[in-house]
Amino acid sequence: MSLFKPTTLSERSFFQRIFKQHPQENAVKEVNNLLASKPLLQISKQEIETIGNKYGVNIEKEFILNLEEFYAVYLNYCLKDKSLSEDELKELKHLKTVLYLDDKSIDNLHSRIGEIIYKKSFQEAVADGRLTKEEEAFLDKLENELRLPKELANKISNETRHSFMSNYVAQIIADQRLSPDEEKEMEAIAASLNIDVKIDDENKEIFNKLKKYWALENLELESIDTNIALQRNEKCHLVIQNVNWYELRSVRQRVSYSGYSTSFKVAKGFYLRSGSYKPRSYSTDEMKLIDSGTLYLTNKRIIFTGLKKNSNIKLDKILSITPYSDGLEIYKETGKSPTLSLPQRPDVFCIILERLLRERNF
Repeated sequence: MSLFKPTTLSERSFFQRIFKQHPQENAVKEVNNLLASKPLLQISKQEIETIGNKYGVNIEKEFILNLEEFYAVYLNYCLKDKSLSEDELKELKHLKTVLYLDDKSIDNLHSRIGEIIYKKSFQEAVADGRLTKEEEAFLDKLENELRLPKELANKISNETRHSFMSNYVAQIIADQRLSPDEEKEMEAIAASLNIDVKIDDENKEIFNKLKKYWALENLELESIDTNIALQRNEKCHLVIQNVNWYELRSVRQRVSYSGYSTSFKVAKGFYLRSGSYKPRSYSTDEMKLIDSGTLYLTNKRIIFTGLKKNSNIKLDKILSITPYSDGLEIYKETGKSPTLSLPQRPDVFCIILERLLRERNF
């Protein structure tokens, strides 16, 4: 067989040659070479015993892990196509006998190797979020051929199905949007994989928020009646009160520096001081609160009615915005770029503004 490759035996040491002994590890190598030189069904148990007698070892006790590894290698080879043919089953049964393996060892090997193959097969089956009758029948057949314990198979099934759903939900949350199609797909996945999706209050609140975000970006925006004068075809989409308007302002800082100085004694109790007093100053930019008031977002402008004065920023004069958790910074073509602190719905304001800016650029 090409599966097992012949290996070179270890050379005897000086004392082993004197006492006519052989390296005991060569017993395992000779078993490997035997597997590599003959078809499995032609190998007899007596040949394995002969190798053990040659090296004066009890192979089935001293090298049980190596014998299990030989069986595991061939089992893994047979399961590459995720199926065991009648011939392969016959060869595995024969291999079990000649390698002195008991039922406990075989069951353990099938469980360990089968778990990996069964889990991978299950993941492939549900990769599209569906589990068909044909796929279920295939997995049942594979479970039997792998001789997996029922508890282990059920554990893999349960973990794999719920893991797929968890990953799907995690992707939705990472995208920060939940469309109607995605919501329907989530329900379809749960039905096909037979999962009872329980959404706690926290996740329900998150989903509702993500659905709202999607609607703000894709559905018709709501128009709000206001008491401020709007232009022709101008619609107000959002009103937020208690907004603070900040701007960077240059502030001059003053410091005093006397320079180098020294003093000379000219008479008792009198000194002449040299040097000079040099006042210096420098400027820094600091964020200053300019005004507080109400903010209106329309399809044409951002309107601010403050306690001191009113201001507005045309959308076509905005170069970009930087959203924050509690507001945003607006970069304009000309003039100062304000930073707005929003106590309510800063996320909604930014999403609508980004949509309006995007639509104006098309």
